[in-house]
Amino acid sequence: MSMNDFLKKIAVDFKVNGQEYSWEDYYFILKYLGVKKDNSLILDIENFYEEFLNNLNNSLVKYSQRKVKNADNATYYIGFYVTEKANYEEAIKVYFPVKYEYLISALKTVFLYLIRNNIQATVKFNVKATNEGIVIRFYKKEDALPFINYCNSNFILKDLLVSVQPFMPTIYGLGVVRDDNTINTYNGTVSLLLEEYFKKAQEDGSLNRVCDLDFLDFVRKKVVNEQDMVKRFNLKAVQDGITAILEHTSPL
Repeated sequence: MSMNDFLKKIAVDFKVNGQEYSWEDYYFILKYLGVKKDNSLILDIENFYEEFLNNLNNSLVKYSQRKVKNADNATYYIGFYVTEKANYEEAIKVYFPVKYEYLISALKTVFLYLIRNNIQATVKFNVKATNEGIVIRFYKKEDALPFINYCNSNFILKDLLVSVQPFMPTIYGLGVVRDDNTINTYNGTVSLLLEEYFKKAQEDGSLNRVCDLDFLDFVRKKVVNEQDMVKRFNLKAVQDGITAILEHTSPL
C-alpha cells in the first residue's frame, strides 16, 4: 500500500464509517499492515535465542540484552559492543522486514554479521509476525550501507521480505530511518502526526483533500514550529523520510 492509498483509506474511515483513531491505533495499524497474524514460531524463536545467548556467554563478545513484555507480545533487545544509548544524531536505524518463517535464519545472519565485523549496534525483534521484522540501530551511520549491500548481495530480498509501512523510506526493501529513540521512535512520531493531521482535516472539512503531498506540507510546518530540539529532530527525520519516498531518493 502506498502512502497516498493509506491516507485516502483513513479519510474514508472518518467520512463513511465515522471511525476515529488515536496515535496508538495508528502505531498498531502501521506495525501490522500487510502482515497476517502469526505467532506459531514463538517457541522456536525463543529456543534459538536462548541457545544463541548461551553460546555468547562462552565467547569474548561483549553484549547486553533485555526483554519487554511476555508471551506472544515479547520483544527482545540485544546490544553488541555497546555500553550506553546511541548518539541519535549519528545513529541510523535499519528495518529488515523479513517474512516470519525466515526470522530465525535472518537473526542468525544479522547477529553473525555484527559480531564478525565488530559493529556497535542494538537489535530488536518481536516473537510474532510484524512488518518490522528485525530492527538494527547502527551507532555509526557509515556501518548501515555496507550491511544493506551485504543483504542485497547475499539474499534474493524480494522473496525474503514483506513491505515496510508506507511512511518509511527503503533501500533494497530495507527500511532506513533516524530517530532519537528516547522521546519517540520514527513510527511513534509518524503515528502522532497522523492523529493530529486527521483531526485537523476533520475540523477543517478537508478530508476530501488529504494526500501524501498535503501530509508532507503538514509535517514541514510542524518542523518549523517545533522549539524542542529533540522533537524537532524526530519530526525532521519523518519529513526527510517522506521526501525520500516521494522523490525516489536515498534516505542515507
